[in-house]
Amino acid sequence: MEKLRQYNRWIAVALAALIAVGTLSLTWASSAQPAHRPIQTTPSSPVAGTAAGFSLFGTYQSPDRCRECHPKEYEEWTGTTHAQASFDPIFQTYLQSVESPGECFACHTTGYNTSTGQFAVAGVSCEACHGPYRPNHPQESMAVAESDRLCGQCHTSTLAEWQSSRHGQVGVPCVACHEVHSQKTRADVVTNALCANCHLERTQDETHHVHIAAGLHCVDCHLSRPDNTASAVNGHASTGHAFTVSPNICVKCHPTGTPPTSS
Repeated sequence: MEKLRQYNRWIAVALAALIAVGTLSLTWASSAQPAHRPIQTTPSSPVAGTAAGFSLFGTYQSPDRCRECHPKEYEEWTGTTHAQASFDPIFQTYLQSVESPGECFACHTTGYNTSTGQFAVAGVSCEACHGPYRPNHPQESMAVAESDRLCGQCHTSTLAEWQSSRHGQVGVPCVACHEVHSQKTRADVVTNALCANCHLERTQDETHHVHIAAGLHCVDCHLSRPDNTASAVNGHASTGHAFTVSPNICVKCHPTGTPPTSS
């Protein structure tokens, strides 16, 4: 176990270094952009002192500062799609085709400034949700309000679908199902158990019992996503958060249109 913990720590360090190098690389690359597409990646004053200490990012302190007191949360976050949001190959390819990259950086970076077209830190880091580091922290809380609006600022399609769902109508928040830092569901492996916390009777009716017995999870039908990369990268893909089952999902297993029964 000790060797495993040491290995995980080395992985975390390596990924942190990758993110730091990537940020500096993006900063260097921005200086080579044409004048009509000023893609800049650091604040106007890239080297600035703060009341809390020295920072390359001005008001923002970077994930490494948070890691000093929150190593567990940092390790959970490192390697997630949030952490890699600026470096994802699909995002990088799409970025080259858009005329207004700021619309992308607003969600794929931290501390994006609409006035200058610059951002503080590559990726969706701690401060993207918690806000810039506060000098009086921890005496001054940096807790995030459990608001659907916070997530919905970037996950617009997901927010719209959730609002139309029963979950949205009764106010089941995102964090009731999603781990904040790891981005996994709160029962990532046994998803049916998570859903059964609120939907026990439904999981025991004939239709659901047969599907569960066949090894399916609730999300296989109720959180189906289209196999359409183009719609995903431009932000218009369905994310399944309306929790309705599309007939197109059924025919994947039941091409004849006849569902199985328990008899």
